[in-house]
Amino acid sequence: MGFYELVPKVFVENLTYRVALRKRCEHDAVFRQAMIQACRADVLFFFNAWCWLHEPRPMVDEEGKLLPEVIPFITWPHQDPIIRTIRERIGFDDIGVEKSRTEGMTWIALLIALHDWLFAVPGTRMVTVGIVSRSLEMADSPSDVSTLLPKLDWELERLPRWMTGTKGVDYKRSVNQHTLRNLRNNCVISAYAATGEVGSGGRYTYFFLDELSKFPPGSDRDALTSTQATTKSRLIVGTPYGSEGAYHRVMHEPSSMVKLVLRWEDNPTRNRGMYRMVNNVPVPINPASNPLPAHYNPPSLKVVDLFSRLRKRGFRLEKGLRSPWYDHECDRADATPFNIAQELDRDYGGSMFKIFLEDFFRPTAATVRPPFCRVNVLYDDELEPIVNLASDGDLFLWMTLDTHNRPPEHPYVVGVDLSTGLGGTYTSNSVIEIADAMTMEQVGELAVNTISPDNFADLSVAICKWLGNAYLAWERNGPGSGYTMRIKAIGYPNVYLRTKLFDKRRRKKIKQPGWWSDGPGKEVLFSELKRMVATEELKLHSDALVKECHQYIRVGQKISHVANARADSEGPDQGDQHGDRVIAMGVAVQALGDRPVKLAGRGAKAPIEPGSIEERDRDHFASLRGGDKDDWDGRSTWDLMTGRGAGTREW
Repeated sequence: MGFYELVPKVFVENLTYRVALRKRCEHDAVFRQAMIQACRADVLFFFNAWCWLHEPRPMVDEEGKLLPEVIPFITWPHQDPIIRTIRERIGFDDIGVEKSRTEGMTWIALLIALHDWLFAVPGTRMVTVGIVSRSLEMADSPSDVSTLLPKLDWELERLPRWMTGTKGVDYKRSVNQHTLRNLRNNCVISAYAATGEVGSGGRYTYFFLDELSKFPPGSDRDALTSTQATTKSRLIVGTPYGSEGAYHRVMHEPSSMVKLVLRWEDNPTRNRGMYRMVNNVPVPINPASNPLPAHYNPPSLKVVDLFSRLRKRGFRLEKGLRSPWYDHECDRADATPFNIAQELDRDYGGSMFKIFLEDFFRPTAATVRPPFCRVNVLYDDELEPIVNLASDGDLFLWMTLDTHNRPPEHPYVVGVDLSTGLGGTYTSNSVIEIADAMTMEQVGELAVNTISPDNFADLSVAICKWLGNAYLAWERNGPGSGYTMRIKAIGYPNVYLRTKLFDKRRRKKIKQPGWWSDGPGKEVLFSELKRMVATEELKLHSDALVKECHQYIRVGQKISHVANARADSEGPDQGDQHGDRVIAMGVAVQALGDRPVKLAGRGAKAPIEPGSIEERDRDHFASLRGGDKDDWDGRSTWDLMTGRGAGTREW
């Protein structure tokens, strides 16, 4: 039996046990050494017999009594195997932990580091630990106990002096260097911000990356890359926060990483009265050992009102496991089905509320493929295209070009979505998606975030000309207004025109260039894209496009991108200005519907559109030939030289 099994887990009994240990250690040096050996040998004994927890949120014990803010760290049963596994594998393997929020994983990781720092035997093992947060302020703000290193400062103040040593004599805390150094065994814990230089030049026993899922985009990848070069082991902890980023990737890709899960469903303080909703009635999961509370069986009027509120806010009560605690979290102000799905149910994309579902992604599994080639499109002052093959070209193509880098003579539709073009990590892309209206497949894609809307209009027109004067459509909202002005100035005629009611009094309709993606318009755009891919009327080839489809969710009654759904600081209109591949392809689908191609047979071309450049070219050459008169001269060069009529030459 381990030392941990001797520790009472009930709150009052645990406190009594701790008091007895401390009193005996005050006067018994041999017993103190025994306690150090027990802590060194059994990390759970260290946690449950000696460590403390600061919990400012009100908590109650088994009898419903309010607990103080400082409480003994008594592990929950579902935490114990997680702690033991981390203790065994840390330093040797990468470990990834996926957790529901507020499951205590940050404290667990820090106390495991403190366990090494305190109990590594001098002269045999010098442990060096790096702890990383998304910013240095989150990693180490000495006056803020909610940050990482100050949590350890707080814990050391509550452990007995004979265990920790004396601050300034046996260990030193450097606020400037963000380090905690044990002078008795030379073990060090250092705090870092998430950058590409985390731990550069050093060697570490392991790193703890706290809430990697919430590191800024780019910084998450940089922190992983940097720490991989300096240690064999990283403890990567996170609550799912979207279906993109470094955390999502490492938790889903096959690797040697040890992957662990902390679920709220296993937490004894949160799973009381756990049930499923069946036919609008709560049904307990374990009626004998974990029955429903009285006000849920049957549901009281207050509980019925709660269910009604949750349904109105978009929660699907029949989905998954629930409990009174879970219902309360869903009923809190500003709680949404999406953030509850991510932070409690560990659903990376809030899949219960995604726009694109399995029927959409099933066909794409067979059609997604690498591009056939990549090209760069340049243009002159007249926007005439110059196309060059390039391994790093911006335009990805899923079609073969001829020897002059020309595309097949098919009718094409070009869908465009705009960003500001300011560049940088947080700027969304301006995107061009190309669809072949004859084969009904995606054949081209370009995504950049460094081109202004007016310059992107020039590039779009050059690409359209290269495609044989393709039909051009774009999202008019946000940065699309500047793009629209430039297209008008260029005078490119083959563009999508949206019919708009101009004046209700005059009942006059006008046509405006570009697609306007308001609430109803976005519903139509996404609905038609989903339908065409699910029914295999349209084939998608871009892996990046399909992955972006995972990132759209429904928040209330609105379609939103996950980044905008959780980034309130970006402003209420940010979601309407998010430029990406999905919107561009959705606009292309609308253009395909506006210009359906009716083919008489193989090799047939789309009809010439009135007012297009193609129509003007046709009329111009017809005028040179004298209208409809056929100006073909059947005489050969020999006929002209000899003055004979056509067909009279004799060999």
